[in-house]
Amino acid sequence: MFFASVVLLPFLLGFSATMLDYAFKLSLETAERDALRSQVYLLLGVAEPDEHTLEMPPALTEPRFGELNSGLYGWIVDGQGQVIWQSRSTDLIPADYFPPLVSPFNAGIKHFFSSAFNADDFYVMSYDTIWPVGGADRPFRFVVAHSQADLKASLAAYRERLLMWVVGLALLLIVVQSVIARWGLLPLRRLARNLELVEAGKSQALAGQYPADIRPVTENLNKVLRAEQAQRERYRNTLGDLAHSLKTPLSVVRGQLETAASNPQELTAVVNEQINRMSMIIDHQLRRASAQVTQNAVYARVLVKPLIERLAVAMQKVYQQKEVSISVFIDDNLPFLGDEADLMEVAGNLIENACKYGNSQVRICANIVGDDLLISIEDDGPGVADTLKSTILTRGARADTATSGQGIGLSVAVDIVSSYGGSLQISRSNLGGASFNISLPAHGES
Repeated sequence: MFFASVVLLPFLLGFSATMLDYAFKLSLETAERDALRSQVYLLLGVAEPDEHTLEMPPALTEPRFGELNSGLYGWIVDGQGQVIWQSRSTDLIPADYFPPLVSPFNAGIKHFFSSAFNADDFYVMSYDTIWPVGGADRPFRFVVAHSQADLKASLAAYRERLLMWVVGLALLLIVVQSVIARWGLLPLRRLARNLELVEAGKSQALAGQYPADIRPVTENLNKVLRAEQAQRERYRNTLGDLAHSLKTPLSVVRGQLETAASNPQELTAVVNEQINRMSMIIDHQLRRASAQVTQNAVYARVLVKPLIERLAVAMQKVYQQKEVSISVFIDDNLPFLGDEADLMEVAGNLIENACKYGNSQVRICANIVGDDLLISIEDDGPGVADTLKSTILTRGARADTATSGQGIGLSVAVDIVSSYGGSLQISRSNLGGASFNISLPAHGES
């Protein structure tokens, strides 16, 4: 059992290490996707159309866009594939360093993928949009690329530590298992020694206290030993009884031989009678001999309205063709106690859905009710049927399969809201469409 477990241990630890490595890598890629999405939203929020193209401010709030060779790069490409803007971080990079992005243009769709440029690996996110420029709607693609060098370094360091811990854990488990096996088998070794004493005739029973798991074995063995001792004693007694019982018939035969020598018929009759009697005695004693006896996080204070307004401006630019009107009714000082990226992820997904499925109006309201921060995002679209309200909040489920998407945005929002102890409910909007209502704890440490 010990050697079998030692052989099996590397497979179990190897499988566990593989799953941990996969989960860690997946979490890094998820974080990278979320970060790039935020960077794309940043570029969307500051872009402004002029008579011929899009204008970008000379400095962005993300400093890495302005640092040479920072590993974070941004572009804006027009419908003909021409770069109309690129971040200062690309100034020292050759023009052909990054290949052109030639995937089909699809307004409102984000693409996240990994790509190798000149032997360097990057994560890339592109977002196709439509802007009114020079009196006409023109397509523009926003692209952000981030080097995988930091992610690979983190992954390599994690794998090195994981390997060290797995090897250390394997050695520790082998030592601990060896000690436990040796300690656990001590009663069996003592049992073997006691059985040797019984076999050598130095003991009549298994003496001493044994663990509860072994005690039934020792008790049954002692019963067998007692039965065997009783059987031997019975055999000894039977032999004594047999010898004593045979004395009388033998004495009769002897006496008859001495006194009846002249009468052969009488002698024969007496001898036959005594032989029959001895046979009966022997059978009786043999039958006697054969008888058996038988078992709290610390959050920052984030103002809700500026963040929502930035997202609203970005979404209006994305869905410019639909001429979506986004109304924001939020107090200037209304706070959210949590991670700004979490609120941006939740609100961004819901506002984007409202713009995508609504007709022309989106309304966003937020206020404090009791101990909860309530945020509602409403649209004037077709709404959500009662039978689908629970379904669309699960990963991969979508109410409308006619439009593109993976059906995970709402489930991501639900996961983030749930992590704060909040909830996400779907109801009917006063605008006629769907109303997504977020409830989050309004008080906490800051």
